[in-house]
Amino acid sequence: MLLIPTACHKSEGPSKTDDAPVVKSPPAQSPQPPIEPSPTRVDIDVVADDPDRWLFVEKPADRSKGGWATGSFDPERNKLTIRTKDVERFAIDTSRIRIDWKRLVILGIDGKNSELRKRDFDLFHFALTDHGEWIVVEP
Repeated sequence: MLLIPTACHKSEGPSKTDDAPVVKSPPAQSPQPPIEPSPTRVDIDVVADDPDRWLFVEKPADRSKGGWATGSFDPERNKLTIRTKDVERFAIDTSRIRIDWKRLVILGIDGKNSELRKRDFDLFHFALTDHGEWIVVEP
């Protein structure tokens, strides 16, 4: 076997005889401030004395990051519709809703309809049972 010794040399850049264009790096830009991530939870102040508010979350579900409930009232159908997520207790203040108690009042909670009857109180408290059903809790 025959070995031929060779030498390595440091490149000094392109020679003047090369026809390749010389690429220049763009000028350095001023450093930008780091982008801070947006928070994953934002607390919103709730005005408890809002006269249009009639649905209140009383207790979010355990082991949840927070719960919510939304509601609407259809006066033509005399129907309350409530949707909840990660809630164990909520309340409805019927004095703030134009319910016609002389007609059948339909209450839909999370897709299940039932009848709501007039009581001696205006604030109805609801609790979620272990079986996933909403029940009225007496004050």
